[in-house]
Amino acid sequence: MRVVMLIIISLFISSCAKNDLVYFANNFEEIAKTDNTVPTLSTRLLKLREHGECFENKCPQEAIYVAVSEFGEYPDQKLYITPKANEWLFTGWKHIPKLGEDNPTIIFTLKSINNEIQSNITVKANLFGIEYINE
Repeated sequence: MRVVMLIIISLFISSCAKNDLVYFANNFEEIAKTDNTVPTLSTRLLKLREHGECFENKCPQEAIYVAVSEFGEYPDQKLYITPKANEWLFTGWKHIPKLGEDNPTIIFTLKSINNEIQSNITVKANLFGIEYINE
């Protein structure tokens, strides 16, 4: 009986993960990506709004997925997710690393809007982590 329950639970969990991936694949919006002509770090910013509709001035929130990748045959790759906000806007690249930099870091700016309060945020992302700096 325990084995049957474990199988049912594992199938349920895998179907939930699959449904999340299907929703992501069908609903993300690419809002920015680095120019890949210089082989340092590649970054893509993907925005995903939660499922649902606006109701009584409350809309589904959205998050930014920050995909960072090295170049090469077996690149190290990371995926980071910002905290949710009512709206995220990409405002620009501040620094794209050059070839040969130690600990290459991508720096860009975002604007978040939560309950009509706007915040400008500088984001530093590399293969070791992500950092948010409120301006």
